[in-house]
Amino acid sequence: MKPAFDITSVRLTLRNGIAKGYWTMEQLDSPSPGWIENAARFRRHHPNYQQHQYRNPLRDEHESHADFDPAAEFPF
Repeated sequence: MKPAFDITSVRLTLRNGIAKGYWTMEQLDSPSPGWIENAARFRRHHPNYQQHQYRNPLRDEHESHADFDPAAEFPF
């Protein structure tokens, strides 16, 4: 069975949203208010669980490249 979302389709959707002006790369660098609220609620019920840190999937794509410039990659 395939996962509901694969990282390739998520990245494509995020790139399309940037191209259409729905959000910017900088807005994707911080978590949404809903993500923050859900993380806090989860920690309240599972205090010993080590939750992963939020990260921008488009920046993860190029984390091994020190010279990555999102403006050059996405000139919209």
